[in-house]
Amino acid sequence: MGLNRFLQLFIPKESKFFPLLRGQVEDILTASDLLVEFTKTEEHYVRKDLYKQIKELESHCDTLTLTVFEELNHTFITPFDREDIHNLASQLDDVMDLINDGAKRTILYKPEQIPLEITRMAELIKESALCLEIAIGEIDKVRKNPKVAIEQSANIHRIESMADNEYEMFLIKLFRHEQNAIELIKQMEIIQMLESAVDKTEDVADLIRTIIVKYA
Repeated sequence: MGLNRFLQLFIPKESKFFPLLRGQVEDILTASDLLVEFTKTEEHYVRKDLYKQIKELESHCDTLTLTVFEELNHTFITPFDREDIHNLASQLDDVMDLINDGAKRTILYKPEQIPLEITRMAELIKESALCLEIAIGEIDKVRKNPKVAIEQSANIHRIESMADNEYEMFLIKLFRHEQNAIELIKQMEIIQMLESAVDKTEDVADLIRTIIVKYA
């Protein structure tokens, strides 16, 4: 054991990062729940109100992300590598941004309808967010017991595979049956943005696994 690593055993590590990361996931989970409701409603004014709430969560998540970055600059000893904490906060923020962007495009494009497949993609985002909530909730325990975080990371990979299949099948259906080219582009871009949100949750899961490999 190197001298620096030996000394770190006796220096308390800052735990303030864990509540901030959990706060980000709480914003993501709440936004994903709103997104499901958003895709199910047919009333544009209701969608606008739900989007406003999602946007507020996105702004709050941005604030938490910046706080993590600022704390990294002022903290001598961190619970994990600075780069890992930075990347984790950044990628969680990306998930939130993609949820917000999917809702924003729907508001801007005003598609004639929101197909069930888009709602299904929103539900998969919510399922991934639930897994993230559990995994991030356990991240301060991965040195002693990484089992829960590993299980939830695997669940996210499974959900991402389902999202890929949903996305591919929807595109096949869309190009086969949608005659209005503008409507086709609208729906394609909306579901593409939401599918990217699921992809990004998988990136977070991969990073959690990396942290586990380093520290468990």
